[in-house]
Amino acid sequence: MKGGADMRGPRVAGVVALGLALVGTPALAVSPPDVSDTEARIEMGEERYLRLFFWSQFWARFNENNPGSVVRGEVERNTFDVGLRRVRFIAFGQVAPRVRALLHLGIDNQSTVSGGFGSGQEPKKPQVFIHGVWGEYRVLGESLYVGAGLHFWNGPTRLSSASTLSFLGLDAPIFNWPTVEKTDQFSRTLGVYAKGRLFERLDYRLSLSQPFVTTGNPAEGRADFNPEADTFIAQGYFKYDFLEVESNVMPYFAGTYLGRKRVLNVGVGGYFSPDAMAFLEGGEPREADALLLSVDGFADLPVGGGGAAVTAYASLSHYDLGPNYVRNIGILNPSTGLATEGPTSFNGPGNAVPLIGTGWLFFAQAGYLLPDVPGLVGRLQPYVSFSALSFERLADAVLLPDVGLNWYLAGHHARLTLNYRSRPVFQSMDGNAPEVTQRKSEVTLQGQVFF
Repeated sequence: MKGGADMRGPRVAGVVALGLALVGTPALAVSPPDVSDTEARIEMGEERYLRLFFWSQFWARFNENNPGSVVRGEVERNTFDVGLRRVRFIAFGQVAPRVRALLHLGIDNQSTVSGGFGSGQEPKKPQVFIHGVWGEYRVLGESLYVGAGLHFWNGPTRLSSASTLSFLGLDAPIFNWPTVEKTDQFSRTLGVYAKGRLFERLDYRLSLSQPFVTTGNPAEGRADFNPEADTFIAQGYFKYDFLEVESNVMPYFAGTYLGRKRVLNVGVGGYFSPDAMAFLEGGEPREADALLLSVDGFADLPVGGGGAAVTAYASLSHYDLGPNYVRNIGILNPSTGLATEGPTSFNGPGNAVPLIGTGWLFFAQAGYLLPDVPGLVGRLQPYVSFSALSFERLADAVLLPDVGLNWYLAGHHARLTLNYRSRPVFQSMDGNAPEVTQRKSEVTLQGQVFF
């Protein structure tokens, strides 16, 4: 889980530094479990401790809506809205020698038009739910831990277990969680996992989980999730660290270490769920497996002087989710539906765009943490990211460029992010495969606080 002006709050007894200057440490030095300046850690004696984390992310956004988007009962071409992207709390600790446990609670995606309790449309009183809860046992040194619960030890990529605290950009690309809120609970699954480190540098995580019951709408030659699927999901991710070895105490991979580590690694991963998808062929029901394979690489390195650093990540994935599967997603969607008359789009309402589907997915991002500037509070980090998604159902690729700037007032403890995105709008012309007919813009300002 994933530093500027010092914004440490009142210290809980036993708060310890995590090690801020790791450049020049031995090659096999292991990075701490997060990249915060300090950790709220309560020592309980006899190899027992408790660590506490809290963070929130607030969005203010201007959005050019997809055609026909309805906001507060009216069709709106543009919207300005505010919302809570995430509000989270984690308690993690070692309850006995060899035994660790985690509890992760929170809410996501509450705006003034949606995200509340119950129907999904009432915006007030959002439901706090369990994002994760698991226990694990150290079986063999650092080579093997086993655990069980509602877990986040995911494949097929590094970003499938991304920390939401330390994104390089505004947010995750979202397709890194390919079954989000379908056969999982907010990208968590119920099952067992094994993790560890082999040969000092090879980090692995493997899990076996039962899918949540879901709904789907299979059609002729077009797959959707299979409501009858009950075969266990197998997923995993293997990563080789060339420089510093990242911590695997918790599953969350950092998006940027802000120059405090020397990290370079490559990874491969997969996800397999038998009969997870369903479709019709000649009017007859058919089932299809979900098979996702990926390779990726990550680098976070200090460069030059003054604390400057570069961060870069890239992944290439192939998703097989059955014939012609594609899913539109609009994060913290400002619209609650589409008009019954007039032009609309394949994308759906608000800021929705095709993000998950059968085909090839490429994602890359890079950022540069500027050296300390005398007189400036905090640190600046411009970044760019780019998604190129080629889904078999669509005539054109989904091209999503993002450009932004992070202002770290106190590292990840207090930061502002300004992000611009251009997204394509797809329409089906004369019954043909949906193609890009126009593009829309989004400008988002995010404020993050973390203790």
